Amino acid sequence: MRLNSIVANRHIFDGQVNGKPLRLLLNFDHGNALRLQVAANGEQIIVDDGPLDVPFGMDEYGEMDVADVTQSLFPTLQDLEVAQVETLAVTGKRVGVKLSLPQGEAFHFWVDSDELYWGDSKALANHDWMGGSVPTTSEHIQI
Repeated sequence: MRLNSIVANRHIFDGQVNGKPLRLLLNFDHGNALRLQVAANGEQIIVDDGPLDVPFGMDEYGEMDVADVTQSLFPTLQDLEVAQVETLAVTGKRVGVKLSLPQGEAFHFWVDSDELYWGDSKALANHDWMGGSVPTTSEHIQI
């Protein structure tokens, strides 16, 4: 399946993007999608096929928008063929997603300390994981 775009919910404050995206929506061929977001406990990832939040204002705290971040954050992923999607887990907790590619190195999205991260296998391994355990693949995700 082909990854067509990645759209995000972003916090905008004083006209500037404030930090990393809060949620990501990976859009694949045939209208299939995968939403990634930090769970309320800040230690796990929620993976489903739901929509992103619609844009809304937060008065003096800024606003939430929806933006295509494919080119700005993930230019190497656009139109990429994905062979398989699996969850990443540490001590039984789902903390991320691994995109396996038929050619090339896998790409990962993960959660740590209430924030989304992403990168290749080296970035995942070099992340400063609390407890020191690097996540491993745990189960296949059907898209």
